[in-house]
Amino acid sequence: MARVQVTPETFTLVDYDAGAIAGLTEELAAKTGFPDDVDITVEIDEELPLPLTGATADVVDGRAALWFSGANFEDGRYRTHFDEPVARTELAIGLLRAADRLGPGFADAPVDEQLSDAHRHAWEVWAEGRVARLGEHTRRVRRLYHFRLYNGFTDVADAAFERLWSADALAWSDIEAICAECAASDPRPALKKKGSIRRETLKAASG
Repeated sequence: MARVQVTPETFTLVDYDAGAIAGLTEELAAKTGFPDDVDITVEIDEELPLPLTGATADVVDGRAALWFSGANFEDGRYRTHFDEPVARTELAIGLLRAADRLGPGFADAPVDEQLSDAHRHAWEVWAEGRVARLGEHTRRVRRLYHFRLYNGFTDVADAAFERLWSADALAWSDIEAICAECAASDPRPALKKKGSIRRETLKAASG
């Protein structure tokens, strides 16, 4: 079996190439230091176009299981077209988060579908900050906005974002502590956790 498997093998609704995505994943696995002995699956739901973005990064039976909506790789200017810089960022974030799960520091982290929105976005900030230090395309302003949505529009949240973006090493307990600190300073009522971020919920949102 190939180390990287992309599903579907042939795209019919978007102009994506599974072989090219597998090649990018292999390249970024090497660049991010992802373990050589761990297989990677990349599942892309091409039925989910912009703005229905969503992604998960888990470890299942010892392999990295990355899932993305088709929108995550889509060029916002040319619908259904592949945007390589954006796809590289998304893949690198997914690989880094899956690698985190392989280490003891994230052994207690819930699977992605069970993460709160605050914890998910905090973890993704840390991952994208590392992607930036690798010299890849990143979206710092966009990432800050989404972090604030779920962790507060406060000075405490902004300081937490900077800590996450620049951190070299964190554990799941650090993510929890940072989000708890943000929640304590957020004057808004507690936000309800959204449902599944995978295809069923996103498709329902487009109906």
